[in-house]
Amino acid sequence: MKREILSAVILILCLSCLLFPVKDEYYRKAALFRVISHYCLWPEEAGMSDNSSPFVIGVMGRNPFKNILEEFYSRHKIKNKKVEIRDVSYLTGIPGCHILFLSKSIKKDLLARVLAVTHSRPVLTIGETPGFAEKGVLLNFYISDNRILLEVNGTALRKSSLQMDPLLLRLARIIMPMEERE
Repeated sequence: MKREILSAVILILCLSCLLFPVKDEYYRKAALFRVISHYCLWPEEAGMSDNSSPFVIGVMGRNPFKNILEEFYSRHKIKNKKVEIRDVSYLTGIPGCHILFLSKSIKKDLLARVLAVTHSRPVLTIGETPGFAEKGVLLNFYISDNRILLEVNGTALRKSSLQMDPLLLRLARIIMPMEERE
């Protein structure tokens, strides 16, 4: 019971950035990676128990964060691990990433190839483009009433090797994949 209350309080405090206007959109998204990671469980093969290896955030497409990720994660860890930021230009750069952020510049034909690589790996894909959750991205940021919110592709999450805490899922809009609608 204490754990549930503590988790709920932490989640509310950490996700308070969802309740405020989007003035510093990419700083807030950078901070959300850390919060989301707290409520995500990677399988043993992802190496989370080895604190000597970094937690890797890959950014694919035009990097909208500029230096925000490097600045933020020079002061913060994820899962008690130092954070390494990688620009991912090719599909071969995806393995080894724990989070793969797909920027708005990603073309839909490339998205299908990225998801073919990530679906069998413990990579948390996070997008920011309308329709990406329906296409198979696990989490997608969207803005509503000037706030950053989350949508989750529940089917893709269930098929992945990642587990998400129900506390986080309650705050997200669950999206049905395109193929299930047809």
